[in-house]
Order: sequence, then structure tokens, then C-alpha cells
Amino acid sequence: MAKIKNFNAIILSKMTQNKLIIYHALAWLTYFALTNINFYVGSGGKTMALSIFLHLFIVGAIIFYGNVYFVASYFLPRKQYFRQLLGSLFLFVVYAFCRYILDFIFLPYFGKEYAIYTSLDRFFIYDTAWFAIQYLLLSFGYWFSLYSLRVEKEKKLMIQQLLEYERKGNQFEMDFLRQQISPHFIYNVLSSLYTKLNKQVPEMAEPILLLSEIMAYTTKASKSNEEVSLEDELENIQHFLALEKFRYGENFFVNYKVNGYPDRDDKILPLVLLTFIENAFKYGHRSNPDHPICITIDIDDNTLTFFCSNLIQRITPSKKSNKIGLSNTIRRLELKYEGRYSLAINEVENEYIVNFRLILS
Repeated sequence: MAKIKNFNAIILSKMTQNKLIIYHALAWLTYFALTNINFYVGSGGKTMALSIFLHLFIVGAIIFYGNVYFVASYFLPRKQYFRQLLGSLFLFVVYAFCRYILDFIFLPYFGKEYAIYTSLDRFFIYDTAWFAIQYLLLSFGYWFSLYSLRVEKEKKLMIQQLLEYERKGNQFEMDFLRQQISPHFIYNVLSSLYTKLNKQVPEMAEPILLLSEIMAYTTKASKSNEEVSLEDELENIQHFLALEKFRYGENFFVNYKVNGYPDRDDKILPLVLLTFIENAFKYGHRSNPDHPICITIDIDDNTLTFFCSNLIQRITPSKKSNKIGLSNTIRRLELKYEGRYSLAINEVENEYIVNFRLILS
């Protein structure tokens, strides 16, 4: 089906080109009929159609199409008017040279009746200049028409794109609001479950509380790209690790350490550090006591240093990474902390290592 569509597109393109050629040919014939019929009749028919044909399709086309598709199309959009003037003068000289070759060498070869001029006099110069200026003016008019149509088409296309973006923007806003309903609903449900379980099965209530806290923090943080307290971010990481420990129990081997204490003014983009930690849990071994997941956070003066390493496990198709979350995190860092952070992600043998350093404001 795709091949058929491509073939149809090629056919339509060729048909359009063929129509354009026919239109141009008819326009030239009409123009030369109006400008040369009196000269042809006045000469008693001695000036044959061959002369008019050669002037039409060879000499006239050189200056007209040379200006439309090469000189004007290159210089005028770039507003290089002096170079356009030089290009027009060059086309004028080329036209005059071709006229000389045609009128004094080529046409007389077929007989005197084909020759329009017999000497290089002022009438030949005036006639050459007159038609050269006509062709240039016609070519400028044709080029400006094409350029105006293209600009108008681009404006319409831009308006359509803006309307489409506006429509998609409204749809995105609706989707975003719709998505916010679900986290809040789940958070309320979890809070209710925690209240009931805390009375009946206290050991099951703790993970419910952790999950509700994580969801509340994530929901609040995802509403904007503003920084949050570093202390709150570290607390959310602790909640995440505690929930993972509950999930895996004795098979949970993670070395997590925080050196230093954050100041109240220390800020960081939310969920940045958690993205690196989640990747370690998702794609690394967490149940190997000989190679635990290592997470170290150092806070020294106004500098945060984050280190995370994990043993790489064999990736199943269901866990294959598309790296969208990591790419989004890197993009957020570039936009917010350009020149203030460094990030190195490496694979050393069978180990995945993340080194992140941020100058806190």
C-alpha cells in the first residue's frame, strides 16, 4: 500500500511539472506573438519562425530562468541587493553575447532571410538592451509572485500548526488534570487502609504509610519543576528504601549512607536522586550479599556528591530500558543547573556506576 501511495505521489508530481511546462510554453508563445507579430508581418514573412523560436526558447530563457531560479532566488531572500545587481548585469552580458552569436553567426548560416540584423549597429544594441530589460523585469515579477505565494503558504501552515499546538496543549492540560485525580484518589484510599490496618495488623500498616507518603511527595513534586528542600528529598529516599526493604525482606542488600547534614536553604530538583536509585533497583542485583547496591551521599558546605553502584543483572525483555526517565532527568539538570553540576554514568565490567556532583545554591 505504501508503494502504491509513493507511486501515485510521483505520478501527481510529474503531472504537475508537465502542466507547469505547458503553461510556461503557452505564456512565452503569447508574449512573443504580441511583441513580434508586427515585425514578422512587416518583413513580408521573410523573418521565419526559426528566428523567433530561437530567440524565445534559448536566448530569452537564459536570462529569465537564470534570474528566477539562480540569481534572484539566492540573493534576494538574503537581502544581498548589490550581488543581485551584479548577477543581473552578468545575465545581461550573457544575453547580449548569445544574441550576437545567434544573429550574426548562427542564423545567417541558414540564409540571409533568417538574419534579423546585418550589422552591429545601434539598433541591434537598443533592441538587445530593450529585450534584456524586459526579460529581467518579467523574471523579477515572476519570482516575486512565487515568493509571495510561498510566504503566504508558510503563514497558513504556521497558523494551522499554532492552532494544532493550541488544541494539543488543551488536550495535554485535560490529560494532566485527569491524571491528577488518580494519585489523589489512591492516596486517600491508602490513608484509609493504613488507619484500618494499623489497628488490626500493625506490621502491614507501615508499608501502606510509606507508600502513601511517597505518592504524596511525588504528586506534589510533579506539579512543577521548582526545587524542593534537600532534607525532604533525602527523607523521600529513605521512605523508598524502607518500602523496598519490606518488599524483599532478607534478600535486600543495600548499603546506604549519608555523610553530612543539609542546611535549611539547600534545595534540589525533586526526584533527581531517586531516578538514579530506582534504576539501580530495577536493573541491578539487590539480593547479592557479595555485591550489594551501594548508595553514598556526601553533603559538604555547598556541594552535594552522589555515588551509586550496582551489579548489572541480565535484562529481560520486560525490563529492557528505554532510558526515557534518565534522559528526562538529564534534560532537567541541563535546564536548571547548567554549569553547576557534573554527571558521569559508566559501565565498568559488570558494574553500573553513577557519579553526580551538584553545587548547591
